Order: sequence, then structure tokens, then C-alpha cells
Amino acid sequence: MQFKTSLALFTIAATALAKTILLSNDDGWASTNIRATYYQLKSAGHDVYLVAPVSQRSGWGGEFDEPTSPTLDTDGEFGYVKAGAPSWGHEIDDDHIWYVNGTPASSVAFALKYVFPYYFAEKGENITVDLVVAGPNEGTNMSPGFFTASGTMGATYNAVYRGYPAISFSGSNSNNSFFKDSLDLEDKLEPSTIYANLVVEMVNQLFESQGENTRTLPLGVGLNVNFPAVGYLNETCNSPQWVYTRLTGEYAGGADMYYNETSNSFVWKPSTMSALSVCYNGDCSLPSENLILGYTDCATSVSAFSIDYDVTLGMSNEVTSLLQPLFSS
Repeated sequence: MQFKTSLALFTIAATALAKTILLSNDDGWASTNIRATYYQLKSAGHDVYLVAPVSQRSGWGGEFDEPTSPTLDTDGEFGYVKAGAPSWGHEIDDDHIWYVNGTPASSVAFALKYVFPYYFAEKGENITVDLVVAGPNEGTNMSPGFFTASGTMGATYNAVYRGYPAISFSGSNSNNSFFKDSLDLEDKLEPSTIYANLVVEMVNQLFESQGENTRTLPLGVGLNVNFPAVGYLNETCNSPQWVYTRLTGEYAGGADMYYNETSNSFVWKPSTMSALSVCYNGDCSLPSENLILGYTDCATSVSAFSIDYDVTLGMSNEVTSLLQPLFSS
């Protein structure tokens, strides 16, 4: 009897915790990381809708585009969807998994403006999204320099713009793998599986802390999370420590261009930049994401960001004084 009672209470708790999650990315709907996360979030009891680009859209930032024709001109990522197929659609055996010929930013809009209010509404389903999750990206996205360049972040802050709490997750497994080749949820050392389980851990913690509140995060706020190398990439790290960080700070950087005189060509690589190390807002005592991922052992960075890009009041007054003659004329 005691076992049955405990089981009943567990079932009630699990049902109360279950939420509706929109999942997207920039590596494409057929990438291993996003498929692993989809299944693990579902296993945790959540109602998950995967809506992501049909092709690789890494580095597209917040660029917003939409299908320009009803059919695809080229094959999707990994050739999983072929040229000539519809520009948007879902898995034959799972209409919770969608692709669209668009960017990460427009994939979020596609879900909110078509998939839910048209496709599922016609089926009599009224869907309200509790949380938007982007990723885990194949490769890290740290500091403001990559906040603007990352398609994963583009999906995240476009969701935050619309009033949805959202989290960007990025991993250190830059392998660009097809889920039909690499997905193995039983392999405890597979990085995509470890990352998916960590996503579930954080998402569940947010929902548990939410309690009776209507939101998991304040309006206009999102999270940027970066995972270290785990599993087969670093077998000493399978349960990384969560560390609260900031986007700016020591070692924060962005994409830079370098000229090779010998080959008369250009290459890009990340570089530290002076303005990215300053702290004007938030807790300046926090370490940067780059410091945690690059110079500590087995730790995950968690940074909160706001889409209010305005400067502080003091800085605003300083700029106003510089331009005052223009404003008073």
C-alpha cells in the first residue's frame, strides 16, 4: 500500500511538472543533438514540439527569412529531405517533429504562426508554449561576440522578443552528425545523450522552481548555457558542475578576420576584444563564460541575458550631453 501511494504521488508530481516545450536549433532538424534532446524531454513527461531548419544554418544569427517557394530547390541537411519535397513538413510517423526551409529565427516564428495556430488548431488542439529551448548546438556559443552570430542564439532571443522564456544550449561536440547514424540514448558516454540529460535537468529545475508562478523566467530574459567536452570527448567529465556566469568579462571574444600573405587569403578565428571584457550591468563579480569553459575542468556556464539593449542611465546622460546641441536646435 505504501508503494502504491508513493507511486501515485510520483505520478501526480510528474504530471504537474509536465510542460509544453518548443525545441529548435541551427544545425538542422536531423542533427543528433536536437533529436536526443527531443526524446529525453519527452521521456521526462513534457509535450515537446521540434521545429527547426531543414538545412544547416549555423552562423546565421538572428537573420529572418522564410520559404520563397512551396518546394525545396536543394536537398536538406544530410539529404534527409530531398529537393522537390515541400518546403515545410513533419516526420511521417511523428507530427511533433517539423522542418522548414528557413533560419533558426524564422523557425520559431513558423512554429508560433503556423504549426500551432493552423495545423494543430485544425486538429482541435489549443497549444500554449511554456518554454522555448534552442539546441544543443554542435559547438559552443560564448560571449557577446557569438551571441549576435549564433543561429542558436538567434532562435532564442527571437523567442524572448515574443515574450516567451527561452534557453540556448550549446555543446562542445562539433561533429555535425546525422541522428540516424549517431543517436544512441543508451550509450552513457555519447555526448549528445549526456547533453540531452543535462538539458532535462535544467529545464525540470526551472519548472520546479516556477511553482505557481506563470513564467519560468522574467519577461525579456533568456539563458545562454554552454556545455564542456563530455563522454567520449572527455571521459573524466560526465556530470559537469553548473556555474553561474556572465557573457562579458575576461577572455570574452568574437569572430575575427586574419590575412594570410603567403596564400593571399583570409581566415577567421575567435579573438578577444577589449570592449567585450567590460561590465556595465549585472553582477561584475561573476566569471565569464569563456573563463569557465576554457580554463576550468568539467564545468557548464549559465548566463542570463536581457533583450533590453539600452545603456545605463548614467551612460545615457553622458551621451545626451555630447549630442545636446543637436537635440536643442
